[in-house]
Amino acid sequence: MRTPVFLATGLLAGCVSLLPTSRQDVNNPWNDFDEAKKSFDQIVPYTTDMDTVRQLGFDPYKTPNMQILNHSQVVRAVLPSPLQERATIPSGILDCMKAQEGCVGYFMEPSRIDRNRVGNFALDFLNFKRDTLTTGWKFGALIVIIDNRVVYKQWSGRPRIEETELRRNPLGPLQGIGESLKPLP
Repeated sequence: MRTPVFLATGLLAGCVSLLPTSRQDVNNPWNDFDEAKKSFDQIVPYTTDMDTVRQLGFDPYKTPNMQILNHSQVVRAVLPSPLQERATIPSGILDCMKAQEGCVGYFMEPSRIDRNRVGNFALDFLNFKRDTLTTGWKFGALIVIIDNRVVYKQWSGRPRIEETELRRNPLGPLQGIGESLKPLP
């Protein structure tokens, strides 16, 4: 009776395709970091209008997951605390501070993140060893608008994400049993 169990386990040990995968895709019009950055680079403060910003993919009402910031949120996002000397504050942010309610910011972080479990299926399935590879990219954009015109922009990001997480459980499937036996409060 043990032979079929060992045979099945041996066959499954090489089946990496049976390991779980996941994808986190913040819906956006760009396929990679470079595309997002290229669109962002076409925005020119004090020149680009809101129609052009929308055409480039930064439309808060059509592009999912964009955050709309009021003028005080924009200032907090850009300026360090305590406030620096007025001469060092970017002109677009000074104008935003003067415009008050007439200033709005758009913030978004488009990304594509893939998580794939790699390694030995049997060790993963039995919870002895789980090896997860995370890859992808993330782009952050802040665009500040006054009277339908961009006055400030700022970007950040991670063009290439590659992380490995290795979790070992010497007791395998019994590893978390002690926690599950604790009485509820």
